[in-house]
Amino acid sequence: MSRLRLLLVGWLSALVFGAGGAHAAVSQTIYAWFDVDGNLNFRYVDNSNVGSTIPPGTYQIILNNNTADDYAVNHKFHIFGPGVDYSPPAGAVETTFSVTFQNGGTYTVQDDLDPADHRQTIVATNATPSPATTTSAPSTPTTPSGKTPKPTSSDIVGSEVLPFRGDLDAIVYASGKLSLSRFGKGVSSLKTGRYTFSVDDESKTKGFTLQALHKRAVTITSGHFTGSQDVTVALKPGRWFFYSPGGRKTQFFVIT
Repeated sequence: MSRLRLLLVGWLSALVFGAGGAHAAVSQTIYAWFDVDGNLNFRYVDNSNVGSTIPPGTYQIILNNNTADDYAVNHKFHIFGPGVDYSPPAGAVETTFSVTFQNGGTYTVQDDLDPADHRQTIVATNATPSPATTTSAPSTPTTPSGKTPKPTSSDIVGSEVLPFRGDLDAIVYASGKLSLSRFGKGVSSLKTGRYTFSVDDESKTKGFTLQALHKRAVTITSGHFTGSQDVTVALKPGRWFFYSPGGRKTQFFVIT
């Protein structure tokens, strides 16, 4: 099985708006989705949350419209404000659209089915941004060419330095089936440590997501991505799962 190793040459350069002293956007691309726990996510390509402020300008938003989470709770994405009022069409799995945030405008991103608990307000301004109020899993960033850069590391379980244990081979088959193996054998248990998940994604609609029990999920490849992706993850003891959103979860255990 051949793999195309994508080298990370850098995230998208931040673009500066307005005169000197104005802060810059992390990227002109934003990813939006509801994760498996139903949390609303609105993130730049480097996986940082879009905060309560955003520099004015036009952004491309890529929406993964998973209408139901793992608890069978439905969600309906909606963004609105000056010059913007968008919800995805019924049945759309993924949509890409542009939004122009007007200087001084106030915008709302919410779940129309539960706006009280899943809602974020964003003001378009060149003032210094404040931290986001929503929490969620990271998404898979893309470069202007549409390819996914290779992150140097994605540690979802804390900053503690753990020993590097090696590579794990993952495949997302064109049929949507997932596999995870090490040295040619299916993974059922692993020792605590850092592992590089080398994902070969052959599906245009399915992706590879990793999650520890009761922890936030990490999307290594998303439904729109095909190709190879390497992400290093620190695994601590407990029950873990890999799956494609909406699909069956496969469990494995991490032991000391």
